[in-house]
Amino acid sequence: MKRLVLALMMVAMVVLVANATAPPAPPWGAGHEGWGMTWYNWDNVSGTFSSWGLYDPLYPPQQGAAWVVGWNPTAYITYAPITLELWIEMYAQQTYHYTSYQWHRLGNALEQINCIIEGTIQSNNGQYMSLTHGTDPLNFLYFRENVLGGTSPGASANIPILWYGRWGTGLIYEAGQVWPSSGWNPITPGQYGDPGDITMLIPDPCDHWFQFKATFEIAYHQADGYYSLTMAGCPAPVL
Repeated sequence: MKRLVLALMMVAMVVLVANATAPPAPPWGAGHEGWGMTWYNWDNVSGTFSSWGLYDPLYPPQQGAAWVVGWNPTAYITYAPITLELWIEMYAQQTYHYTSYQWHRLGNALEQINCIIEGTIQSNNGQYMSLTHGTDPLNFLYFRENVLGGTSPGASANIPILWYGRWGTGLIYEAGQVWPSSGWNPITPGQYGDPGDITMLIPDPCDHWFQFKATFEIAYHQADGYYSLTMAGCPAPVL
């Protein structure tokens, strides 16, 4: 015959209670399962026996404690669960090396200009690195006005821009390059999301450097005037 009893405890009464007072609701609402505490989901759990209890070593351990109530081998005391929970927030810290780029030319020669916009990202999550547009998409240097303050020749003088990108591990530019394995990779505006933005995917968390390269050409006798493009750098998490 199986041995069901290892210990006999003589008691008058045992009461097990887990009780907690609910904190006020957080300002963002009641929360949801698995992400922080909820103000409405608290339990009172208790179990009693009036004369004595037996410990059953063959009770499945994954189902809880094995104290039998009275003589009933199927009546077990219910215990309140004790849990340890941890939540880690996502964070990202982005920097840019330079935020202002300026050139002054006579316009009397065919010339190609390359501009590198570079920075670093430190995050515990993968990030989409984007140059986001304001009023104008990132396809051109836009003609604003001529030297005399006039609007001629207007949009016909806009200068097309070609974009390229690369990134690597660590915070030292051009060291440990990952994408592409060497050189630069063309980036088409709108590849991820907004058709006017330039975006590069860095799927790995941790520390990374990144570089965007803009290439544009000043034509021989390019129309005089002021040209500009304003953008912002913005990371977006990989979900």
